[in-house]
Amino acid sequence: ENVRKLWDAILEIRPVKNVFMEGDINRESYAVDHFIPRNFVMNDELWNLIPMDENLNSSKNNKLPDWDAYYKKFCDNQYILNETIQTNEKAREKFEKCKQHNLNSIWPLEELYIQKIEKERFFNVLYGRLHPIYESAMTQGYDIWKN
Repeated sequence: ENVRKLWDAILEIRPVKNVFMEGDINRESYAVDHFIPRNFVMNDELWNLIPMDENLNSSKNNKLPDWDAYYKKFCDNQYILNETIQTNEKAREKFEKCKQHNLNSIWPLEELYIQKIEKERFFNVLYGRLHPIYESAMTQGYDIWKN
């Protein structure tokens, strides 16, 4: 619920690209989904959650999105999230409410969601944390989803 409110606040401020299809997220009709399926990561960490078209949410289900096709757009959206929470008070307030339930590790607050982080560094940090989890899910037999 708090993550949805955070993305609502961001979408009020600026457009966010749809990771899995052309165009922007429709503010009136979207779902918040896990990039790496929840039944693998077993958490609702903010750095793994993204807005997506609600119709695609059910087709993606518990599959891994094709890394090469979708990771960069996913990372772009996470970077937009960070830029917005650092520069907009309303978004920052929503982010603060997410911390208790959606940031259970210390690393995102120390390495990712920080002020003035350069985009390349942000991408490298997220890649370093997310890609090993993705690879592990592939090893465990999770299917690849490509819209």
